Amino acid sequence: MIKALATLAIAGAALAAALPAYAQKVQLTVSSWLPPTHALIADFIMPWAKEIEQATDGRVTLRLLPKPVTNPAGHFDAVRDGLVDITFISHSYYPGRFQLTKFAVLPFSGNTALSRSVAAWDTYEKYLLKADEHRGVKLLGIYTHGPGIAFTTSKPIAQIGDFEGLKIRVGGGMAADVAKALGVSPIAKPAPESYELLSTGVVDGVFFPAESLVSFKLDSIIKHATTFPGGLYSDTHAIIMNEDAFARLSKQDQDTVLKLSGRHLAELAGKAWDKHDAAARKVMDGGGIQVVAADDALVAAVRERTQGFEQAWLDAAAAKGIDGPAALAAFRAELKQLDGQ
Repeated sequence: MIKALATLAIAGAALAAALPAYAQKVQLTVSSWLPPTHALIADFIMPWAKEIEQATDGRVTLRLLPKPVTNPAGHFDAVRDGLVDITFISHSYYPGRFQLTKFAVLPFSGNTALSRSVAAWDTYEKYLLKADEHRGVKLLGIYTHGPGIAFTTSKPIAQIGDFEGLKIRVGGGMAADVAKALGVSPIAKPAPESYELLSTGVVDGVFFPAESLVSFKLDSIIKHATTFPGGLYSDTHAIIMNEDAFARLSKQDQDTVLKLSGRHLAELAGKAWDKHDAAARKVMDGGGIQVVAADDALVAAVRERTQGFEQAWLDAAAAKGIDGPAALAAFRAELKQLDGQ
């Protein structure tokens, strides 16, 4: 009898000890270098945070900080060092650091953010994750923005020579590579600085997806836009989490967060970006901006000048033991399938 009571007591103590850990609530801080009204925050990060809260029965919540903890490029280190728990980064802000992500942002690669984001994550997860480019943080997902457009203030871009000598704000990455190949002087600055750069005449234009025209209030300054089938370029972003913060979650809640990351995260981000691209295109077509659809000659000229990008990426992949041709083939096949839906 005494032995049985002792056994029950031990079991009860173990259960009592386990319950608080199971029911423990964890609040994760989120830092954003974009304003809360931006598509990525209003229609992606915050809905994603709500999904996590609901799926964990309120045990895990995400709190968007009132202001960013550092400058845009400093956010990777801020998460790695525990200054903040979760953020998103633009790979283009880290020259030479995330070379393998460029497979998803080559010129003319995809017509929507959704298709490109999903195909990018599926390909990255299968072929490139082992390269551990995001070491030091917990990678939750990768996505891309929509087709890149050339926006200018002074003159339209209708032929390849029109690029020569222009000063164009770019984030870096593929946009900078394209700019240099086209004879443009790229000015690498974070996206939030674009209005000031344009309004003061420091730059003649910007390379951006359509969404940014409205998000950064550029429609009052931009006078010309040149669009390209599949986009002039794109950029990949990553959602990253502090490793210790992830470890604080129970195994059940870790599994839930991961289930709501990866491909699901890519779908959420892609849909949000496409929604705002569509709204911005209505502004572009409203009459205040001259829109030029790149003709076959301009597309061919851009393709010729950027044709070496693919081989450069294949070489970088090979140097890290990645089967580049297989990764590119898988990405393009999935992209074609998704764009055809």
